[in-house]
Amino acid sequence: MQKDIWVIGDVHGEYDKLILLLSKLPRDAVVCFTGDLIDRGEDSAKVVELIINSGYFCVLGNHELMMIKSDESKQDKEYWFHNGGLETLSSYAEFGDEVFKAHIEYFKTLPYFLYYEIEGHKPLVVSHSYIHHIWVNQEHLYSEDDAEDILWRHMNKSEYFNEKKEAQNGIFNIFGHMPVYNAVITNTYAMIDTGAVYENNKYLGTLSAIHYPSLKVIST
Repeated sequence: MQKDIWVIGDVHGEYDKLILLLSKLPRDAVVCFTGDLIDRGEDSAKVVELIINSGYFCVLGNHELMMIKSDESKQDKEYWFHNGGLETLSSYAEFGDEVFKAHIEYFKTLPYFLYYEIEGHKPLVVSHSYIHHIWVNQEHLYSEDDAEDILWRHMNKSEYFNEKKEAQNGIFNIFGHMPVYNAVITNTYAMIDTGAVYENNKYLGTLSAIHYPSLKVIST
């Protein structure tokens, strides 16, 4: 059972912002990432190395899945390149092919969600996107057939949220995937992707972390 945890939103290769954000957290912080460590930003390889070497927790994001699949077909590779994969591939120039392959193998180990028992509070479920609508329990094994719902759904329509399920599930869900101007926090979920890589958008461009259970937010 955890006392508390910090959850960091989509990094997208923004290594310098990640270092800055981590410097603002307690030294002994337990840290979990919502996935999408890579793509679009310039330093994806460095970000992944840091997460692995620091022993931080992380769930699978759709961009990690795209990198995994990039070896499977020319079409998959082109789709990845079109969605920020070229920048990621360039970031491995200083690391080499072995590290690239090792990171793909690491991505294959990432779960669709992580479940944390937090003393005196609702259990926390960290996922890449909203999971309430298909939540079963912490023992349920999701498959690639569920990836569209867990990894790809942009929560930009009110009908995508299932308040009835949220009330029944008894969990608190922290997720990223869809950039928001500021962290969105309700009684049952928090959206923490504040668009770190989108510096040209005056409302985005920061990397954020949220503390559970206090729901305090720290940003770069």
